[in-house]
Amino acid sequence: MLSPLALRALKPKDKRYEVTDKNGLVIRISPNGRMTWRINKSVNGKRITRQLGDYPAMSLADARDALAQLTNISKTTVDDTFEGIYADWLDLKRQSIKNWQDIDERMQKYILPKVGKLPFSVITPPQIIKILKEELESRGKLETIKRICGYIKEVEMFAINSGRIEAMRFQGIHKVFARPSTKLNNRPSVHPSHLSEILPKLRLEAVKAPTTWDAIMIGFYTLLRPGEYCALEWQWIDMKNQCISIPADVMKMKRMHVVPISTQLQKILENRPRFGKYVLTSPDRPDSHIGTAAQENFFRRHGMKGVLVPHGIRSIGRTWMAEERIDHDIAEMCLAHRVGTSVELAYNRTDFLELRRDAMQRWCDYVELCLKGSTDLLL
Repeated sequence: MLSPLALRALKPKDKRYEVTDKNGLVIRISPNGRMTWRINKSVNGKRITRQLGDYPAMSLADARDALAQLTNISKTTVDDTFEGIYADWLDLKRQSIKNWQDIDERMQKYILPKVGKLPFSVITPPQIIKILKEELESRGKLETIKRICGYIKEVEMFAINSGRIEAMRFQGIHKVFARPSTKLNNRPSVHPSHLSEILPKLRLEAVKAPTTWDAIMIGFYTLLRPGEYCALEWQWIDMKNQCISIPADVMKMKRMHVVPISTQLQKILENRPRFGKYVLTSPDRPDSHIGTAAQENFFRRHGMKGVLVPHGIRSIGRTWMAEERIDHDIAEMCLAHRVGTSVELAYNRTDFLELRRDAMQRWCDYVELCLKGSTDLLL
């Protein structure tokens, strides 16, 4: 039987080997020094072979506790696992937030592969912290750590309130990590005059990621927020009247927004494949739309890190309109910002739509020139 002292005395050898504790709990020592807790035993005629976690992130006491709970595995359903509880929590979240795909992308990438199959109640803070340190802190991704810690704390709160677990462990895991630096400009952007240099280069990469590229260009041609244009549905599009009517519950400002369709946007919409209800259907999930992470990664991979992000497109459009002397209220409404009183908005809705149509067409013409690398009519 192992003890904390005996564990500390274990050293790597030329070949991998295992040392048994008791009741089927073993620790595997690899030549590279990694020490992994494993279960290898039979329960009710069923062989259980499973990796629990790494030592010392998972202590001897934690490993024995995990063994005790997994010994009763015949009573454990998928609903009791981290993966099962997380799935139920996400189903609830997706009803009220637009960026649930981004949440799922991060969790599927970093957390679920490591602990998803384990019962939620046996997972320890050191396990999660070790994952975050190795996968993210080592690369300076403190903002992603902050977000994932928040997700895990919410999942845990959901689990305890739904009676799936009896105690909370993860509410303080964020305190182990440094806070992400606060930057005044967390949505980097460029001046409109630089688009003629940037867009032709990015366009060359479009063939590798056609849906991502279409999403980026829809962002330019609508000036919607990334979460809003990613969620566009075919039923909102009125080609006859050349406009897109986006419901209030999708918009950040929680009021309906009508986007005029420019000639450039029309071409993209006409060429998009129609699979399901979304304009930008997820390649992996036909019943869902894409998230914003793919666009962020596209910019990052092609030299735009710290230069441009999807949300920065709106800033470029707003700057261009200001320098083109487009009326302030018209420009603000192109970005779905509130201007004037509710009475003024009610009386001016039609005129503003037509004025915005003209402004947006001029802006889209400019973007099209930049795509071609043209220097004509540039600011």
